[in-house]
Amino acid sequence: MPKSEAAAIAASRLTFSYAGKPTLDIPQLTVKPGSHTLICGESGCGKSTFLNLVSGVLTGYSGSLRIAGTELSSLNGAQRDRFRAENMAVIFQQFNLIPYLSVRDNVTLGLRLRKQKWDVSRLNIILAHLQIAALADDRAVNLSHGQQQRVAAARAVMGKSPLILADEPTSALDDKNARLFLDLLFREAAEHKSTVVVVTHDLRYKKRFDQVIDLAKMNRAAKGVAA
Repeated sequence: MPKSEAAAIAASRLTFSYAGKPTLDIPQLTVKPGSHTLICGESGCGKSTFLNLVSGVLTGYSGSLRIAGTELSSLNGAQRDRFRAENMAVIFQQFNLIPYLSVRDNVTLGLRLRKQKWDVSRLNIILAHLQIAALADDRAVNLSHGQQQRVAAARAVMGKSPLILADEPTSALDDKNARLFLDLLFREAAEHKSTVVVVTHDLRYKKRFDQVIDLAKMNRAAKGVAA
């Protein structure tokens, strides 16, 4: 199958163990290109582990994990980093902002590192939509937890990446700001034909997603345990 026609994410017999303890067991999981998928399940079921495997931050899995047709286990460390930079935007739980940089510089950092140009008006629109435009010159270290989360969200959509991964992106947001974030995320994804995968325990907006996967149930089914 040509990569252009491949699934955005295709996992088969994917297992991962941490310190000898099985953490993840996924017989089959497919995410279609351009779709919006929510992955849920109780704490400890492997949601963040799965996202870290997909992003290439975590390695050492068994089975197959293909992103747009590329098997991640076939890439070395430098290749995974380059593949992630070219194909993914990730909103981590820790946000990974540079404390001494401004909001504006944090949002555009990835683009500048890749020596890509960006549209200043587009940046301003994104910041305004997330209601952080007034904070553009403030350093990240001076922001609240919720403000930092919105900066991380702005950075993720700014890059127009084919695959956007988000780990608990609405956890620190109230209803209004969570809706603003999802409105922006889905609008940008539609415009740039991006695939969106959100891992979360926050089910307030699950009806907005094309596909909802309960990872805990999947793990139990793989082990032959009743749901």
